[in-house]
Amino acid sequence: METLAEELLEGKYRFQTFAEQISALLETNDEALRARIAAKASLDLLDRIDGYVEHLEAASFAATEWRVGRRIVPAWFFEESWRRHRGLPFTERVARVVEATEHQIGIHYNHDLRTDERRLLREAVRGMARRTTPRAAYKKLFEWMERPELFRPTAGRLEYADVFPLIYLRMRLEGVENPRKDVKHLLVDEMQDYTPVQYAVLGKLFACRKTVLGDASQSVNPYGASSAEQIQRVLRPATGVTLTKSYRSTWEIMQFALAISPNAELVAMKRHGEPPRVLRCERPSDVRDRIVGQIEDFSSSSHRSLAIIAKTQKQAAKLHGLLAQAGAEARLLDADSAGFSTGVIVCTAHLAKGLEFDRVVVADASTRNYHTELDRRLLYVACTRAMHRLTLVAVGEVSGFLPAPPSAGREQE
Repeated sequence: METLAEELLEGKYRFQTFAEQISALLETNDEALRARIAAKASLDLLDRIDGYVEHLEAASFAATEWRVGRRIVPAWFFEESWRRHRGLPFTERVARVVEATEHQIGIHYNHDLRTDERRLLREAVRGMARRTTPRAAYKKLFEWMERPELFRPTAGRLEYADVFPLIYLRMRLEGVENPRKDVKHLLVDEMQDYTPVQYAVLGKLFACRKTVLGDASQSVNPYGASSAEQIQRVLRPATGVTLTKSYRSTWEIMQFALAISPNAELVAMKRHGEPPRVLRCERPSDVRDRIVGQIEDFSSSSHRSLAIIAKTQKQAAKLHGLLAQAGAEARLLDADSAGFSTGVIVCTAHLAKGLEFDRVVVADASTRNYHTELDRRLLYVACTRAMHRLTLVAVGEVSGFLPAPPSAGREQE
């Protein structure tokens, strides 16, 4: 979506990425940030932007009478012509009004405007119009809503939550170039990670049929997620189909994950395997040794992929460095990674979403590390990346989100 946003905003705006937004949520206890994200992910914001556009439109033009010699162009003509060309960029809209006015003068007065008269007409129309830039209009949106605290750019960069509301406002005010008019069918995956405003933008860009897929339980940002019902309200008409069968993980892994984030509709496939293991360590230094042991066991197995999943990118980078010091070969996955092959990777739950691995090790599944609602969702995502074997390592007290694995229990070093 960031590539699409960059294209629609023509590279004129600097903004935070989705990954940076998730990192900010995970690494800071910023209640105001959560509130800003939630407000901009609501269906109500769409209605407020639509109302604001009508407010701006009503104040966008102050028509006056204009004379060229004894010839009079009444104010109502300028008003009607301005409204008729609504949705165009400011400069083009002014040009259309000037063109329509010149045409009417030719018809009604049989007079062709001279170059100087055409210039005066253009200046007069521009003087009637009230110009504002999309960014200025967007900032004033929150003043109009009496919620100015919701707009908080940092170092000249917009927060990620601002990007698509700004695009939607710009679309309503002046339209945008659409380079994808010929798309026949749009597939949207991970539907839960897009807001109603983002779906409204996609709806305006793509008039084709759409297939939208996702799992609400796997949202990595509960403050900016969409439900199936919200998506259906934005993308009308839409038909919802609920898929309830889970095929990736063994029955034991799915039961463990469903205890973290219950979903009564989900049915796990009856493919059995080892119960998940929770390994509790007393010292942080023991975590590396436990994970190295898991890597060695994986290397001697027939499995082809092992993911070691940390909560944040900082934690993942630190763990990757510790493993390298121990001589363990692993690849660090970050937001700039183009992909990965088989073997051992270290990554975050956010980056692992949508991927699957033969084995997964969740690093530091302690109550200190996983305790918020966002943490619960990340923990669920991490566990459901495993197809055959799941191991969780915790320093100190194990996260309260974790159940006791059936038959295996918790092991302590």
